[in-house]
Parts: sequence; structure tokens; C-alpha cells
Amino acid sequence: MTAIQSVTRGALRRSIGNNLGIVIDGAATATTDTSSLQDTKNLLGGDDEHNQKEVLIYDATGSIVDGESSIVSDFDSATNDATCAPVFTAALTALDKYEMWKTPWRIADINKVINDVINSVTGRALQIKETHTAFTESEKYIYDVLSGFTHLSIVEYVSSKGFYHLLSDCETAWTAGAGTTSTADATFKKVGSKSSKNVTVSVGATTILCYKAISSTDISDCDKVEFWMYSSIALTADQLQIHLSSTAAIASAEETISIPAMTANTWYKHSLSLANPHSDSAIISVGIYQKADVADFTFYVDEVEAVMSTSLDYKELPLEYWNISQGATPYLTVTSKALSVMGVNRQLRLTGYQIPARLDADATASEIDPAYIIAKATSILLVSHAKSSYLDIHNRAELSKYWLSEATRMETGLTTVIPGATRAVQA
Repeated sequence: MTAIQSVTRGALRRSIGNNLGIVIDGAATATTDTSSLQDTKNLLGGDDEHNQKEVLIYDATGSIVDGESSIVSDFDSATNDATCAPVFTAALTALDKYEMWKTPWRIADINKVINDVINSVTGRALQIKETHTAFTESEKYIYDVLSGFTHLSIVEYVSSKGFYHLLSDCETAWTAGAGTTSTADATFKKVGSKSSKNVTVSVGATTILCYKAISSTDISDCDKVEFWMYSSIALTADQLQIHLSSTAAIASAEETISIPAMTANTWYKHSLSLANPHSDSAIISVGIYQKADVADFTFYVDEVEAVMSTSLDYKELPLEYWNISQGATPYLTVTSKALSVMGVNRQLRLTGYQIPARLDADATASEIDPAYIIAKATSILLVSHAKSSYLDIHNRAELSKYWLSEATRMETGLTTVIPGATRAVQA
């Protein structure tokens, strides 16, 4: 797979428009108002020259929002001023960039063709995909971790953690916050003999639910905090946070890290990035904080660690120890021998392939060769689109053949060579 320069959908679209001669790519030369676009360098021609053209704002320097669009209702050649309706949410200012498209073409037409081109090579222009969110569990042989994969090549496990610090093993009870009862539970745990069980009743927002005092620990050599967590109810992202603090009882935290969404009655191993590791040189308390009012519920926490993700040492799991099984979704399955080799509570790194992403936003960058997209889209738009008859371009058929030949020449470079040991993931 050849390395490519990252190009966004907006930049692709403007390049295609330039090939077709149907776009003006300019910038406002004066600060005006919410309905007026003035450009003395690019908006040329007589009165009404640009009427009914579509305008889209990008890379704005003022208050107007990138992506706003409108239609030119009137053009005054004396002032190089295009009146736009509907009006924009803010006045245009000098240097605000814009695209102006010739009718009957619309920006949505170009965007659709860009994605049509990507879809046409989806099966050959596969992209490398890597995840490291799964952890092995005792007597668990099936893992629902293949979302987005088309193929899986390598399964690896952490054989050595490198730099890490155990912040709490959760073998003793945490200190309860307001409205919470905290105990060490020996019947429901993930690591060791106990977990921190916490039952909350009538607890409102912005409340410390529980915390644990620890010996002062310098975790500035780490970039992640990892811990097991279980909730009796479904949680949305950022309802709860984990706090790490250099003050007692997480009174003032160096780290306030959002906990992702969780399904009810399911253990999760969270691996979350530290926001300020350089400030985390003397952590003395760790705890769970309720940012948004949840409800009465019970949650468990087990084995809280700080780790340096780049210091993890991975070993590859032999191919005969893993496979892909089909159910409602594809699953990674491992053998009992695999678990004995890897151990439990070991992070997995999966490497494989995924289809290239569609470009559904102007800021999204193409994962396949942008030159190919530009050439193929230009060819398609020249002859295949119902609106192409409106294009005032001489020798459209010849130009289309040229751009198609350019795209065809580049197609072989799009094909991803997949290793022989790779297994297909079927949805």
C-alpha cells in the first residue's frame, strides 16, 4: 500500500471543480454583511453573471461558520458584490474563503460522485486497521472485538507491561462519598480476591461517589489509566469520571477523565488517556466522580493502574490458537491453550484491514490516493451525469477519456496486498 498525501473532501471537490471549470475558489476582499460576498479579484463579469450559483464558506477567519452555504440572488459588477439568500449567520469578513459553483451543479452532486468513486474501489483499496481495546478474561474464549474489520492478520497479547504503577488493587474497601455505600466484595471481581463495590442512592450531579487513599505515586512516566468497571445500569459517556489527585479525597484532581459509555451488567476494561501526565508526580488519591445525575445503581471497580502504552511488550499469538466464528456478528475465538499462554487480564492488539472510509464531511481526509479520486470523478462528471449536458466544455468526450486513462493508470497502485495468513471477517 503506497503512502499518500492526506487530502480532505473539500480540497478534492475544489480540484474536481477546477478540472471542470465550474467552480470559483476565492476569498472575500472586504468585510460586508450577512448577505453580501465581495471579491474584487475573482468575482468578475457583468451584472447577474453569477446569479443562481451556490456558495459555500470554508476556512473562515471571522465569525461565520465553515460549511455555511447560500445561493447568489444578484451580482453587481460595479462593486464585485454577490448578494446571497438565505443570509449567512454572521457577516463575511475579508479573507473568508469560499467556493462558488456554476448551476445546475450543486456541491451535493460532487460529494456524491466522490463517494461513488471510493465505493467502486472499496474491495481493493483496503486500509490497515489496528485495535488494542480488548483484554483477555478467565474462561472467556469468544470476544466481540471485530467491528469494522474485513480481514484479521495478527493477534498479539501483552507479555510485559513495561512502565506501570498499581494505584489500587481494590482488595480493601474504598471510602464512600455522599449517598454511597462502599465495601470490598469477595464474590464479584475480576482480579485478585475482591473488588470495590459501591451502591449509590439519591446521589445528584457533581458528586464524589467513592475514592481510595494511596501512597504518593509518581505516574508522570505513564500515559494511560486502566481499570475494570461494572455497572448495574447502562451509562452514557461522561456521566461518570475517574479522578486522580495529588490532594486527599480527590478534592482537587490533576486528572478528570471521562468514562466511556457502558452497557448494563457488563464488565469493561477501560484504558483511558491521561490529560496531564507531566503534572501527575504525586498522586495520593483515586476515585469515581458522578458528573451528571445518573440514578440509583451499583458499580464495581477493580485493579486501577497507570501504564505507559508505548512500553508494552507484545507477543504474537500463533495462528492455530485463534480463529473467527460467525454469529449475529463475527467473533474472535481463542482456544483454551491460547488463554493458558496469554494469561488473563492481558491486553490484545489486533491488526488487519478495513474498507476505506466514505467522505461525509469536508474536513475528512481521503484514505485512498486523492489523485485517483480527482481523475475518476472528473471523468464521470464529464459524460455520465445527467447534468453534464449543461457543461460548456469543448471536447468533453476526449477530456473524459483522458481523465479515465489517468485513473486507470493509478488503479493498480490502490490494490492492497494481503498476507497469506490473513483470515477474512464476514459480517
